[in-house]
Amino acid sequence: MVSFQSFIIDPEYPMGMYIHVYEAEAKDSRIKERGKAGGAVTAILLYLLEEKIVDTIIVARKKHGLRGETYVVKTPEEILEAVGSIWSVVPYTLGLKEKLLSPEVKKSVFVGLPCQAQFLRQMKMFPLLESDFSSKIYLIISLFCMGTFAIESFLSYVHTSYRVSPDDITSVEIVKDKLLIKHVKGELTISVDEVLPYLQHGCLTCPDYTGVFADISAGRSPESESTLLISRNKMADKIIRDAASKGYIGIREASVKVIDNAIEKSREKILRSYKYVSTLI
Repeated sequence: MVSFQSFIIDPEYPMGMYIHVYEAEAKDSRIKERGKAGGAVTAILLYLLEEKIVDTIIVARKKHGLRGETYVVKTPEEILEAVGSIWSVVPYTLGLKEKLLSPEVKKSVFVGLPCQAQFLRQMKMFPLLESDFSSKIYLIISLFCMGTFAIESFLSYVHTSYRVSPDDITSVEIVKDKLLIKHVKGELTISVDEVLPYLQHGCLTCPDYTGVFADISAGRSPESESTLLISRNKMADKIIRDAASKGYIGIREASVKVIDNAIEKSREKILRSYKYVSTLI
């Protein structure tokens, strides 16, 4: 039985509880061409749809520039269209209830950020009878997250300081301690610390880096272009292993060095949250 206390992240276990940590890569060439960090999450979603384990997937997709929208996926082709990073908070829960309560939806996968994973986990554990849609969510996948930008302020800063038009930006990636901004005229690299003031205020007080309330957590491996996958329960671990056995992904146990790196980043976010929370007290 999980208690409210389970929603407190223990600094001694900054990555939360888990069964295995894998490094994984997609086997499908279509995913490799479009995907980031190994494409393993996209491959797992394809596996779940094509094997008819689920019928719907809730993801974010790019709408314009760095702006995104909630997207309800029902086909493998739509999954491939949604590949890519979104660097703003997408209002997942807006209209989500209506979509998930549709009679057509029986089992859905939710892919989002740690804060969104926590919200859904709480709904699944403590459902609101009048508005519960969590019973339709079969699997929660969280992407690693150090924070999302207040998008308008961030884009304004980049435009003012570096003369890069918001409409020209095609992607943003974190490479070690740098932000790599790709745009139609080239690339721009700036320090993550430089743009820290443009993170959402809620992100600065959030202690969760890996998504400890999800079933599967996923992020870029620091050692290679593979995906780091964390299975947090038996069902999640079976899904990862079955996807591998069916040829959707290749997996191997993550090295101690790779796991230690994820633990270090998790502690870094916890300490950052303590710092910013202390300024509010």
